[in-house]
Amino acid sequence: MDVVNCPRCGRIFTRISSSICPACEREEELTFQNLRNYMNDHAECTVSELSEATNVSAKKILRYIRDGRLEISKGMQGEVRCEICNCPITAGHYCDSCRIKVSQNIVDMFSEDKRKRKVSKMHISE
Repeated sequence: MDVVNCPRCGRIFTRISSSICPACEREEELTFQNLRNYMNDHAECTVSELSEATNVSAKKILRYIRDGRLEISKGMQGEVRCEICNCPITAGHYCDSCRIKVSQNIVDMFSEDKRKRKVSKMHISE
């Protein structure tokens, strides 16, 4: 457990799991609940309409969507895009196709690294 300053408000707190203090965490949760409530009442809203109505930045709203905490409304379709191919997505950072490619690249990279380590451990005796 670390005693740190909250990066949002500057208060000193004991960090256990969150990077912000309990007061800022409660404020963040209230903000999130307000967003969800507005989206439930206004299913066709866009990110900019949601931002304007709730006084929450579009950047923060998009972060909630990318983190999977908020689902896009019908009015938001097309506003959130894959970071690789730029096609519309409903949550996260990548579309299904790019997510599979990235996952496969990671698997290939680790298996190649594993093969290299095995080859480097071989010794030839005369």
